[in-house]
Amino acid sequence: MGAGHEDREHSFNHGPHGIADLDRMPRDARYELVNGWIVMSPWPGLRHDYVVKRLVRILDAAIEAVGADLYVNGPVDMYTVKGVRVPDIAVADWASVRQGLEDDERAHSPHSVKLVIEVISRNSGSERTDRYEKADEYAASGVQEYWIVDTLPSMNITRYSLATGYLTYHRRERVFAGAVFKSETPVPIEFDPAVLLEA
Repeated sequence: MGAGHEDREHSFNHGPHGIADLDRMPRDARYELVNGWIVMSPWPGLRHDYVVKRLVRILDAAIEAVGADLYVNGPVDMYTVKGVRVPDIAVADWASVRQGLEDDERAHSPHSVKLVIEVISRNSGSERTDRYEKADEYAASGVQEYWIVDTLPSMNITRYSLATGYLTYHRRERVFAGAVFKSETPVPIEFDPAVLLEA
């Protein structure tokens, strides 16, 4: 006997799926839509959330310091060439965000996003996804810069930016705690990655 309609409606093991299916998923985890399939990730731990919160504050301060018309938040839903991803942090053009609010958009357009950040969650199975699959996907979607934050072996940030004329990332640098991380995208910013775990 096959699975009933009710069983299929609440399962992400049957596909392909669309946005409506994604929106019906329970709020017990993070769900993303990739090539018509719903991908689940468990909610991250306290260390991950603390680092995300610290980074949002640092970015907010840098944006305010230069008076840039940008919006930073996380986690957020963002359309990509493969579906909908949920990056830990995104910095987007504020004019596009305002338009999205007026139009009641489901997610951010990748064309409005200047920077995406993922914080590695150990033992979650997401590390390979963040380092390879999402890097390719964000680049193909036109996101200018991508940072990967990792707490091991010590706090560090790897910075990627789009290669000139290509929708692929070029690794620019990896900066560990005790050194100064610098970037000009989306605004000039510099800090020691160690501050991301300071109380």
